[in-house]
Amino acid sequence: MSDSTPSDFSQSNDSETRQAEGDLESQVAKLREDVAQVVETLKTIAGGRADDARSQAFALRDEVRDRGERYFRHAQETAGEFEEQVSERVRAEPIKSVLIAAAVGYLYARLFKN
Repeated sequence: MSDSTPSDFSQSNDSETRQAEGDLESQVAKLREDVAQVVETLKTIAGGRADDARSQAFALRDEVRDRGERYFRHAQETAGEFEEQVSERVRAEPIKSVLIAAAVGYLYARLFKN
């Protein structure tokens, strides 16, 4: 038979248990480090995407504002041209213009009297 005593098994078991606990603790510490790195990476990615979205939103805002300003300038130019054309027609045919204005005024008054 073997010369091992129960206390030898107990000491051997304790050292193996301590070693296993130490290994487990080191693995948990490594896992925590890995999780922290993953969290930092996700924060970086999310921050980058937020910056990209913000940049795209600002670019879209600028584009919409520029387009609106172009439409406004075009409308002003068109209204100015129309005003010039009407002024020329009134100067060319003043009596006809006064009669047309009177007729439009009369129709407007009749339609919106009630």
